[in-house]
Amino acid sequence: MNNPRSRRNRRHPGIARRLRERLGDDGEVVDASTPEELARAVERFRAAKIEVLGVNGGDGTGHYVLTAFARAYGAEPLPKLLLLRGGAMNTVAHGHHIRGGPDSILREVLIRRRHGYPLRTVERDLLCVEADGGPPRFGFIFGTGVVVTFLEAYYQGDSPSPLTAAALLVRAVGSALAGGRFAASLTRREPLRVVTDGDEWPDASYLALVAGSTPDIGFGFKVFHRCAEQPGSFHAVGVTATPLQIALALRRIHAGRPWKRRHAQDEVTRDLLVEAERLRFTIDGDLYAAERRVRVSTGPGIEIVLP
Repeated sequence: MNNPRSRRNRRHPGIARRLRERLGDDGEVVDASTPEELARAVERFRAAKIEVLGVNGGDGTGHYVLTAFARAYGAEPLPKLLLLRGGAMNTVAHGHHIRGGPDSILREVLIRRRHGYPLRTVERDLLCVEADGGPPRFGFIFGTGVVVTFLEAYYQGDSPSPLTAAALLVRAVGSALAGGRFAASLTRREPLRVVTDGDEWPDASYLALVAGSTPDIGFGFKVFHRCAEQPGSFHAVGVTATPLQIALALRRIHAGRPWKRRHAQDEVTRDLLVEAERLRFTIDGDLYAAERRVRVSTGPGIEIVLP
């Protein structure tokens, strides 16, 4: 599945042609830049019972494609997922040590298939996110609070890229250490009602509430280091620390060490209910809003192909 509108594909329009040449008779590349094109492609692939779904785009493209497939497939097993890193944000791929560009990733997978070797995969569960009882959306990472304000600042730039995101993170950390205005503007606390598997969390104002079924939230920070602790569950973290405390704990968070109780509450759960007025949230880097309530639950399982 190719997204012609992704950042890398816009900059390098010949990628789709090279992928088609690389695939040959082993598959096909289908462009899908509108909901209608995506829906038609999903039905074609479902009817063909494809084994591997390649997504040439970033996290946002993967989120849209997986949402369409999960809705269409229902209780049927989803095809294996091959992330080709064709977008501006490739957090899920990076968290699984998938490196390189679309052509090189596809080449490595095809070499294994053509030599009769089994594909290397890791099993993950998708998150199912429902806002105000609306239709479900699917992805790997959910977030509120500072995660949303960071993304909003990131998207304000003329050319969002990993480099600009890294520069923004460095600026935010420096501002937090100095008690500056920029960090303060990103870290407005939100009073949230949070319930996991029926157990209500203590009342608190959160710097962020995040959940993930993949270890990495970005830049190699293993925020969700417990995501694979129990099959069919995900890791939810409510950050109550100050910006300065988080800045000082970055090395600990990056290494995936356990959260300190004075910094966050974290749970391995199958169901997360969040209530607040006008709640802004993200799924895999795409931004949404809910009037009152968001429920995050364990979605269908999927195998991610490792080159």
